[in-house]
Amino acid sequence: MFVEKYYHSADGLKLYYREYPGGDSGKTPLLCLHGLTRNSKDFDRFARHFMTERSIFSLDIRGRGQSQYDPDYSHYQIPTYVQDVMGFLDHRGLDRVIAVGTSMGGLISMGLGVARPDALKAVILNDIGPDIDPEGIERISGFVGTGIVLADWPQAIAGMKSLIGNLFPDYSAEDWEVFTRNTFRARPDGTIIADYDQAIGTAIRESDENAVPVDLWPLFAALGKIPVMVLRGENSDILSAETVQKMTEIHPQLTSVTVPNRGHTPDLMEDISLRQIHDFLDRLTT
Repeated sequence: MFVEKYYHSADGLKLYYREYPGGDSGKTPLLCLHGLTRNSKDFDRFARHFMTERSIFSLDIRGRGQSQYDPDYSHYQIPTYVQDVMGFLDHRGLDRVIAVGTSMGGLISMGLGVARPDALKAVILNDIGPDIDPEGIERISGFVGTGIVLADWPQAIAGMKSLIGNLFPDYSAEDWEVFTRNTFRARPDGTIIADYDQAIGTAIRESDENAVPVDLWPLFAALGKIPVMVLRGENSDILSAETVQKMTEIHPQLTSVTVPNRGHTPDLMEDISLRQIHDFLDRLTT
């Protein structure tokens, strides 16, 4: 259903992406950008759903999945990722895309709005905005880069359900297995570890220690001339309802959707998510 490919970043890292060939080459492709500790596998079911309509590209950001880990963990930051994505666009000769950014991927999308606004036909922000709730940041920082090793897949699945079961209360056993296998990888000895560079946790903790307040609203404002959709998990501890309301007030072409029974983040396969994304894409000219 997809083709596995690679390209190289400006500083020489080998970066992985999936290409889902679309049914209509005349439509603007979707560019899927995952969250902080996630990877391209998160978008597999989403891509399979939309691939009959248009081409879809799903990237592993450096240090995640099958992309090369960076020997300098200080490079694990949004400006670097934006440069990598622009390198991907150049590599594929893509003039315009519709960015689908989950959490960190949404921040990358907003960065693209500043660095290369003409490349964005539209943006779908999945549970992320210009204000990020400190409570959610603290929760995420608590488990990133801990290096926990699990004995086998059943233990990994049980651990995920215990850790974030409240975010996906309606998940079936199959859903939990898919989510867990998208999160971890098996090592040669059969043990299970998170599928990202553990040094990302070090980068985050050092960033928190030396934190300088950054105003992200100018990044969001850079998207002001293009259609934007924002999806918010009803129980999100990252994107507040108040932030979404402010985004709606300042962006003339913003569509907002609240996804019930979800925290941070919706998986985009919810009925309401798919229906609203279809409607949003259908309103675009191509």
